[in-house]
Amino acid sequence: FPAELATGLCSLNPHVDRLVQSCLMEIDRRGQVVRYELHDGVIHSNERMTYTDVNAILTDRDAGVRTKYAPLVPLFEQMHELFGILNHRRHRRGSIDFDLKEPEIILDDQGMVEQIVALERNVAHRIIEEFMLVANETVAQHLDENGVPSLFRIHEDPDPLKVEEFEQFIATLGYSLAAPKGAVKPRHFQKLVERMRGTPQEKPIAFLMLRRMQKARYDPSNMGHLGLAAESYTHFTSPIRRYPDLIVHRTLRESRQRSMSEDRREELTDEL
Repeated sequence: FPAELATGLCSLNPHVDRLVQSCLMEIDRRGQVVRYELHDGVIHSNERMTYTDVNAILTDRDAGVRTKYAPLVPLFEQMHELFGILNHRRHRRGSIDFDLKEPEIILDDQGMVEQIVALERNVAHRIIEEFMLVANETVAQHLDENGVPSLFRIHEDPDPLKVEEFEQFIATLGYSLAAPKGAVKPRHFQKLVERMRGTPQEKPIAFLMLRRMQKARYDPSNMGHLGLAAESYTHFTSPIRRYPDLIVHRTLRESRQRSMSEDRREELTDEL
């Protein structure tokens, strides 16, 4: 989106009301969404928290920062507990977490590149990521089960030939996917990533694994998401304010406000 929207009207500034479309979920101890509601609403942000401050509260247990945000500390601790539950659930079903550090470009006062460093993902980043994933998945499942035409974020199974080539290569390094021929599942990639964790081969093999996989893409047909081991996935949350999120918001809101005729469904499907 243009900056006027991305950093203005669509930005969650503290002490300012913003119109939102919310997915409210009740999640049990095993990380299952047992009930959810979708609403139009208003969000009022109390504080502009940073990943650094939340990490200081939860990981470093910094006394000064915890005192500064004392009324919010119990909420952050509950969020941390829920993160662990959701992350464990995703791990159980075979979701692949490469944990490859993204590059962060640091500019000088003149706007020139000063250095490129590895972006650190602390617990605060991971909490937000996990909450986004469960919201996206819940909305995608709702859209799919109710036959609402929308855009899904899909990640298809890899080409069997590329998997075979990958298997032959990693065998020379003493690794294997340990999967039956032609029946590779997300958990086979997950287990390999875990076996390599902390070894010199971890990053090059992980990057090669990514290259052998299909690229995630948008599609009006729900074909699941291999990397997340999810049957339904979309981009409902909009932290970077992408246009596809807006498409999802529009079709979701239309389906909630009125019953969709078959003609309207066909019209939307053709547009998508």
